[in-house]
Amino acid sequence: MDVVGFGALNVDLVYEVNLSSLGIEAGRERVGKYEEFRNLLQYLKNRGSMKMRSGGGSAANTIYALSKMGFSCGYIGKVGKDKDGEFLLEGLKKEGVDTSKILQNEKSGLCIVLLDKRKDRSILILPNANDSLPYSEIDIDYINKAEFLHMTSFLGKVPFEAQKIIAQKTRAKISFDPGEPHVKRGLEELEPIFKRSFIIFLSQEELEMLTGKDYKNGAREMLNYGIKIVACTRGDKGSYVLSKEEIELPAEKVEVVDTTGAGDVYAAGFLAGLLKGYTLFKCAKLATKAAAQSIKGYGRRNYPDKEILSRV
Repeated sequence: MDVVGFGALNVDLVYEVNLSSLGIEAGRERVGKYEEFRNLLQYLKNRGSMKMRSGGGSAANTIYALSKMGFSCGYIGKVGKDKDGEFLLEGLKKEGVDTSKILQNEKSGLCIVLLDKRKDRSILILPNANDSLPYSEIDIDYINKAEFLHMTSFLGKVPFEAQKIIAQKTRAKISFDPGEPHVKRGLEELEPIFKRSFIIFLSQEELEMLTGKDYKNGAREMLNYGIKIVACTRGDKGSYVLSKEEIELPAEKVEVVDTTGAGDVYAAGFLAGLLKGYTLFKCAKLATKAAAQSIKGYGRRNYPDKEILSRV
């Protein structure tokens, strides 16, 4: 296979609501307890506007986008033995993703995505089955058949420890998008994965939080771990890529509907370029176009297909 994904799998419930009325800070991603999750859902049913129910999870979004662009992909993760689990599996299967290594037990992960009219967002996650995936349940030989292993964050310690073990054992090139939950663990905790990573994806905020430096100097620091490519997304300011060369690209101007998953699709575009053997600049250009395409609709509705490969 081209890419195997390994990260949380969630059902995304996307609502439009006034974030300030809820007292919720925009741009945050955090775990919630069952009661908070239940109470927020009840409030949203009465006061919010539900836009869609979609498959989600950062790595899952990236793999979904790559498969839609025509690449062979598989996935490692865990969902519940429930209707939400079947919904998540079916969504990936429909785009050709191999789901044979996705396990099922307990309840599926859920994620409330809150959007306000300015398109700012905040995310509340109930991990459920995601937090019960140890290394002993993972097929390392399956991962080793892929050119890239794309890993993203889990909220629980058990799957995070599994990721660190896999980083030491796999022969696949590691693509790592730690996201805010992993970034909060700090450099020392993430070092075993960074030292084995070929490419990392971080937002400007995450990179600066992780290193305590501005994004350009932070990217230079990350290269000291042996990482070959640091790709930093900067929202509507574009992206910054550092390797043996330095690349800055502006974002494409499009009508924004939902920015959720834009960074995941950026990663998909970049990996697609690497798999095609494109130059670093062309990889960044493809990633930028893919991300711009994705934010024109809710959830995964506007993810690019293979036609985008002909437009760079």
